[in-house]
Amino acid sequence: MRGLIKGLFILFSVLIITAALIKYNQPSFEKPIQKNPDTNYNEEISEKLQNTNFTKKIIVALRAAGYFPDSTIGYLIESPNNQAITIQLHNLDKIEKSTESEIQHIVNSIAETNDLQLFIVTIRLIDVH
Repeated sequence: MRGLIKGLFILFSVLIITAALIKYNQPSFEKPIQKNPDTNYNEEISEKLQNTNFTKKIIVALRAAGYFPDSTIGYLIESPNNQAITIQLHNLDKIEKSTESEIQHIVNSIAETNDLQLFIVTIRLIDVH
């Protein structure tokens, strides 16, 4: 009986050690964290924005729709799926949901026409007093 218990103890010990070795010696499949945005994409999108006069097209389209955008537009682009644009408007008291929706539609229509990915649009009001 003593030999059976000793044999089981040794068997379980070997199993536990084997399982631990297998677990800790397997290669890691974790995706590395990308600390810097894709610089190739940033260069490509920057060139595309300039070549298509994207900013100017947005400003002209917004003015045609009755808005008064500032002459500059801010971009924050991390990847094709994470592109943000900030537009500053004059002469509005508040931003309504319909205004945001209309401006979002204008920006993304121009983006699609120029073969660009869609943008997340942020609107800020500027007080000119």
